[in-house]
Amino acid sequence: MSEEQTVVSTPEKASFLKPVIQIAVMVTVIVSTILTIFAWPVATATPKNLPVGVTSNVPNLTVGIQTQFDQQQPGAFKFIEYKDVAAAKDAIAHREVYGALVLTDEAKMLIASGSSPVVAQLLENLSLKLGAQLTALGGSDVVSFTVEDLAPLGTKDPRGAGLAAGSLPLIIAGIVVGLLGSMRLRRVNQKFLVAGLAATLASFSIVSILNLWLGSLQGNYFLEVAVVALSIAAVSLVVMGAAALAGRVGLLLIIGLFFIIGNPIAGVSLPVEMYPTGFGAFGQYLPLGAEIHLLRSVSYFPEASTVTQWATLGGWFALGVLLLVIAPERKEAKA
Repeated sequence: MSEEQTVVSTPEKASFLKPVIQIAVMVTVIVSTILTIFAWPVATATPKNLPVGVTSNVPNLTVGIQTQFDQQQPGAFKFIEYKDVAAAKDAIAHREVYGALVLTDEAKMLIASGSSPVVAQLLENLSLKLGAQLTALGGSDVVSFTVEDLAPLGTKDPRGAGLAAGSLPLIIAGIVVGLLGSMRLRRVNQKFLVAGLAATLASFSIVSILNLWLGSLQGNYFLEVAVVALSIAAVSLVVMGAAALAGRVGLLLIIGLFFIIGNPIAGVSLPVEMYPTGFGAFGQYLPLGAEIHLLRSVSYFPEASTVTQWATLGGWFALGVLLLVIAPERKEAKA
């Protein structure tokens, strides 16, 4: 009797424990993976080839500065020489460099906090270090750099915290619209309509908060609305299109790409050059990375080229439209 009970109870015990163990292991793997994706790029972030301009009256000074800093922090900075201060300022305005060292009649560090508060602080520290080194070389003459911010952050948000914190709602907005549209709407034209309407309403609300209230954005209000609206519409359309084509699998893949992978490497808090090689550049071709870069350009650098970012968001928008258009045809073909 006891042997029969043992035979019966063993499979019952196995069936009892199996799903428990599977869930525990699965949650551990998922959490560990997400933590790695979010924490690793930030924890390993170091300056790599940060472009910084140099203009001076001293021949070959740029080469000397590059050599000196390569000995201290190999590959951290890429110093680019400009003929005069106007050329250096123009390069900053076009987002070709993060700042510039000016060593002419006066010593000055040009920065642009609107591009990256982290790099702006880094360049201020760089000017202090370089000033101390030049003072040591010059003997009694003290070299002190004055700092000029060509793209300062708003007085209401001097640290740029609003845009950094607002990046999460920016990407979540499109994902939520896509999820709700996938679950509650069946017709393709309804999905197009909800993407457009939700993107329009949400973008006005988001930009009103970031621009008019918090002062995190400083540029043309309606242009910033257009940026946010295009991003939300693009993300929502791709989410709905992926769900229509591949069901839950497509939905999870796109959300994982846009949110779990795209969020940490979007360049929100750190410049692209500080992420592990390739990750920062890849992040700029995802919706959130392109949107953040575009918002900063529109807000603080109106002269900078934004073709790549508009094209990136437009490309995702077009992909979403394509996925939704072909999804019904695929289902009919199977039927």
